Amino acid sequence: MRILVVSDTHGNYPLLAEVVKAAGPFDLLLHAGDSGNDLVHLSRDFPGLSLRAVAGNCDPFSTLPRELFFTAGGYQIFLTHGDRYRVKWDLLRLSLAGQERRAQVVVFGHTHAPLIRYEQGILFFNPGSLYRNSTGETPSYGWLELGPGGIRPRLEFIAERRKRADAQ
Repeated sequence: MRILVVSDTHGNYPLLAEVVKAAGPFDLLLHAGDSGNDLVHLSRDFPGLSLRAVAGNCDPFSTLPRELFFTAGGYQIFLTHGDRYRVKWDLLRLSLAGQERRAQVVVFGHTHAPLIRYEQGILFFNPGSLYRNSTGETPSYGWLELGPGGIRPRLEFIAERRKRADAQ
């Protein structure tokens, strides 16, 4: 199963649409919150898209849940924005929540900093932001490939993807 993962788009729908169009085939899109109206536009422009999303701290009027727990590709996934777990400070609270839910993958956003980290047998995955990246990098998103051989996480930076596309 191939999953496109984004977070913190904050109304930058043109870049989100560019990423979805350039992504090639994928099975599911995860949005880890702070989407503004981007999901409304996404549903309109990509009506067949399989999407799971949560609200973030900058989505005060959203009807989306603040967190989701579901199975995809045979793996237990916990999707949250992360602000309620104070992820800008550390991953302790988020790690405890992931362990409590027996998650194999925890997807979160909020920090705008891309991250792939394994702790206590759990993959913690933050795709960064398609709005602004706090590490000074270009905007980023991620991929999770789930299969019988395990979980393969990957981060993708917009500037690098554009360079590859220009070279082709």
